[in-house]
Amino acid sequence: MNLNEIHFRRKVEQSDVESVRDIVTSTGYFNAEEIDIAAELVEENLAKGEASGYEFIFADNERSETLGYSCYGKIPGTKNSYALYWIAVHEKFRNHGLGRILLKETETDIFNLSGTGIYVETSSREQYTSTRAFYANNGYDLKARFEDYYDKGDDLVFFVKKKP
Repeated sequence: MNLNEIHFRRKVEQSDVESVRDIVTSTGYFNAEEIDIAAELVEENLAKGEASGYEFIFADNERSETLGYSCYGKIPGTKNSYALYWIAVHEKFRNHGLGRILLKETETDIFNLSGTGIYVETSSREQYTSTRAFYANNGYDLKARFEDYYDKGDDLVFFVKKKP
């Protein structure tokens, strides 16, 4: 995969509902309910636009195939805090650095929108070891861990990155 041929798109299209569903399914990390939620956020943006509170960045290749995406938004009730709700790269395009590039693109957007902090939730399950390392390796600090949040033995792990 040539990362120089990747372009980023912020306009959500109807076809993104299925693209997002396909991407998150391919990872093997998410259950059916979580996959539905990922697709519903795209639908919410299509229906309400900016008022949905969900912004997207899609990483497309030269054939307009979506390889990965991020979804973020300003956290309601805060002045300048943003949540990174989703970031995922299709399984067949992982381990080439696209996730890191997509994360940096997302951070740039958030900080350009006057965001002062990015807040990320993930799981403590063994399967998410690489996810937690991904955030730590990209300058996110582990700030909290909530025991048995998702399920017994599955803690919520909370990371934060502040504007430099």
